[in-house]
Amino acid sequence: MKAHPKCKKLLLRASFCKEIKSMSFFTVPGKVRFGHTDSAGIIFYPRFFEIQNSVVEDWFDDALDHSFAEFREKFNLTTPLVDVNTQFLKPCRLGEKLDVQLGIIQLGRSSLILRVKAVRDEETCITSRAVLVCSKTDFTGSAPWPDAVRQRMLPYQIEETAS
Repeated sequence: MKAHPKCKKLLLRASFCKEIKSMSFFTVPGKVRFGHTDSAGIIFYPRFFEIQNSVVEDWFDDALDHSFAEFREKFNLTTPLVDVNTQFLKPCRLGEKLDVQLGIIQLGRSSLILRVKAVRDEETCITSRAVLVCSKTDFTGSAPWPDAVRQRMLPYQIEETAS
């Protein structure tokens, strides 16, 4: 899978039994760095959540054309993670090259269900289903996605079916 053309960053700043039918992923290439690993030399699970959030931030900045900071400043909105389910299917070892891919499973009025995968040589090693909510910065409730942002999200929708 090719990386998103605007994204040339390295990793670190990326449901079980699902088959993805159509792919429109935002992809960040990178590699497993020392700081990502535990004493066994594999990705330590909290580091994957940091990688995942970094990829979401890169997606907002590079694909949606609104950084997290701009989203907050321009729209007075933020995107808290409200649910996550992650499976670590294969170990990802220090030095290995990974592509972290992000696609939209479901786009709601004020929520978003993402599929985020760490892929090594076209094999999914980690898969995550993450729910983000578009929220007012004072956390008084959800808000609809701004039209300009929502329109830029549409190409990243994917279709999943149970396998």
